Amino acid sequence: MRTSVRVLLLALAFLPIATPAWTQQKAETPATAADVPAHIRAAQTFLLAWGKGNWGEAKAVASEKVAVKLGDKTFTLDPAAGKADAMLVFPFKGISTVRVEGKVKGVMVEEIGVKVGEAETRGRGTLTLEEKEGKFLVTGVAVE
Repeated sequence: MRTSVRVLLLALAFLPIATPAWTQQKAETPATAADVPAHIRAAQTFLLAWGKGNWGEAKAVASEKVAVKLGDKTFTLDPAAGKADAMLVFPFKGISTVRVEGKVKGVMVEEIGVKVGEAETRGRGTLTLEEKEGKFLVTGVAVE
């Protein structure tokens, strides 16, 4: 009798145990660049390039000249010439899409910093986007 109990316990030890679906955890996979919408990718590329002074990258995702509005003052960013009257200050955070009648018109940045001379302004920002030939270009930046 003892032998049959041992055999039964040994057999049970090798049986796979079914785990209910609600207890199984899905492995989270990070988003790839292909998963990021084109307008968000363009905005991120622009912000990173502007902040680092990488004008070649900024030029690829920006219009010829970008107006940077800080309150009632407007400054110019010229990626083609590699000139900027105002510079982005890192970090920036909280990017979300701005749509008008279902069309992407811009990107809201929860917190952005821009420096002109020695004065730094931080606040909520908006990047205005324009779509040309299926590609999004940054045309303006406004900081509240």
